[in-house]
Amino acid sequence: MKGDHGNERRPLRAAPRLVSALAPIWAAGVLAACSAEVPSSPGGTGGVSAGGATNPSPMAGSSGAPVTTNGGSPSLAGAGATNGGTASTGGGSSNPSGGLSGAGGTPASTSGAPPSGGAGGGTSNGGNLAGAPSTSGGSSGAAGTHTGGAAGNSGSAANGGAAGGATHTRDHCLEGYDPDPSDATMQSDLPALYVKANQTDTLVQPEVISWMQAHVWEEAHFQWHNIRRCTSGMVDRTRAGGLDPCKYVDLVPANQEGKGPGDGLEFLAMHRHMIQSLRQLFPKHAAQFEGFEHFPTKASDVPAEWQADWGSGFTGMNATNGAKADDPASHMSEPGFESEGAFGQWIQTTSGVHGALHFKWVRTQNSEHGLGNQFTNIDNYMFWKMHGWIDKVWDRYRAAKGKKPTDQDIKDAVLAQCRQMDQLALLVKPDLNTGSCTPAPKQSGLFVSSIRPIFEGPVNKCTGCHGPSGASANLTLGGSDCVKSSDIVAALVNKPSVAGGQFKLVVPFDPDHSWLYLKATGKAASAGCTPTGAVQCSTGLMPQGSTTVTLTQAEQDALRKWIQDGATAPQ
Repeated sequence: MKGDHGNERRPLRAAPRLVSALAPIWAAGVLAACSAEVPSSPGGTGGVSAGGATNPSPMAGSSGAPVTTNGGSPSLAGAGATNGGTASTGGGSSNPSGGLSGAGGTPASTSGAPPSGGAGGGTSNGGNLAGAPSTSGGSSGAAGTHTGGAAGNSGSAANGGAAGGATHTRDHCLEGYDPDPSDATMQSDLPALYVKANQTDTLVQPEVISWMQAHVWEEAHFQWHNIRRCTSGMVDRTRAGGLDPCKYVDLVPANQEGKGPGDGLEFLAMHRHMIQSLRQLFPKHAAQFEGFEHFPTKASDVPAEWQADWGSGFTGMNATNGAKADDPASHMSEPGFESEGAFGQWIQTTSGVHGALHFKWVRTQNSEHGLGNQFTNIDNYMFWKMHGWIDKVWDRYRAAKGKKPTDQDIKDAVLAQCRQMDQLALLVKPDLNTGSCTPAPKQSGLFVSSIRPIFEGPVNKCTGCHGPSGASANLTLGGSDCVKSSDIVAALVNKPSVAGGQFKLVVPFDPDHSWLYLKATGKAASAGCTPTGAVQCSTGLMPQGSTTVTLTQAEQDALRKWIQDGATAPQ
């Protein structure tokens, strides 16, 4: 039968009462932040205790893993295999007919060894998730078995193995994602029903939540907002083992939450990054991430599960501003429409519509994955309905300005937010430095023999933060055999700095105006850096937390001479 928002509605199993957090359904995986596909970690315990008590399973990234203490931002040592031939170890699935399942054995790659089945997980008498089952690997547990369920390790090859031959590092921020294997077996793109205390919430399908948890998206999304509260005193330091994102000063955005158009543009770009990524990962079920076509004005505009809660809908300022957002071309002379950054800030804060949409669809006794739960709200089906709508009205605003969604400025803005999401995921879970890649061709020249070793040395530690993936300031200085030296140089020469005001990173023949040299040698503070627009001046010593320059005098001289001689690229 037809659903009220246009999709063919396949009847979902009526959900018994579920009185547990959803996290134990799926095992957490291992993230390689710039990899399209990654091996999963062994499945965790699943299930709900018979009496209704929760058997908690920590979500990916919040287990209290230690974070670095020197103040520097993290970087991945390498990206995960995308074409390697290994099967994963674990990976959970959800089976409505059999309660909560155990480790599933989802394949980790697109070629090579086939996936092996994981052990079926035990279920409880607590109920299940009413949604489409995942059949991408492993057998599910039988209904009505003991509480907890055994975790199973599946997969016939070691993590990161080479059963399929050489692997390739995929930078998902630049190249996008390949479809996730579970997209082929997901059976619905309608809301999955999550029931607790006789209240029903609507979530995206379990396979999507499993992917987001494995890639630490829930926590990274929260920390994206959290790090923008550093100057307001509203930072939450209770998550991820007491993580304080504000101490990573090179990651703290100059554009703090609600403080100007810069934050408004980043708010729009970050959510577009997430929407685009999910559509790439789940192309057959991308309808889950399709936003409202217009601001909801009547009950039939929302999914059937929420129509009974429509009440009087949106009234007053919310209704007025929702209509304005739908038609920005008619309001371009009004406050909040001066620029797309200003428009983003207006949508996010001053108009009230963002908050109104978030808190219209919440359940008072079922908030584990609700829109009001800032830690897990991206699991919610309505999150993507509302943010998908915001993404659409952003395009309408740009069209009114004569701009297109494919313009380079938007690509750059989305890329920057993808990078920061990856960096924040690494703050949450520092042990994500896993994966393999294809070594770059051997090159020669002064940069290879004398300059790159300066960055990769154990004393200077430059590539600890400026590695091949999730690099701080979007600057990669090596850190893996997979990074070509010529690519490093190309990204330095005559390229603007991220936190060096008017300076470029490397100006051939002019080391005294090359931000890389000034920062590495401790001369940045006296170089006369001037903030230019959104580009601030971060003049402190590197690596973060250093009290003296770590480069030897010989290394400083070598770096200066390389730039003075023209910053020649290797061959």
